[in-house]
Amino acid sequence: MLTHTSSLLAMLLFVGAWSIFDRESLDWHAAATLITFIIAIIIERNARRDTTALQAKLDELIHATDGARNEIAAVENQPIDEIEARRR
Repeated sequence: MLTHTSSLLAMLLFVGAWSIFDRESLDWHAAATLITFIIAIIIERNARRDTTALQAKLDELIHATDGARNEIAAVENQPIDEIEARRR
C-alpha cells in the first residue's frame, strides 16, 4: 500500500512534473483527483502508524502477562476463520 514517505514524495514530484510539462490538462477535476490521492496516502500512513503502535502495545502486554499463550501473539498471520475460532 502507499504508506511510505517516498510514495507521498513521488506523488508530489508527479504533480510538479505534470504542471511543468502539460499545464493545459491540469484542470480542476485533475487537481481534485490528485488532492484526493494525496489525502488518501496521508490517511493510510497515519492509520498504519496507529495500528503498528497498538500492535506493539498489545505485544508488550502479552509478553508481560504470566500464562499468556505464545501462539496468540502471531494470530494476525492466520485466516480470519481461525482467528474467530480462537476467540470463542
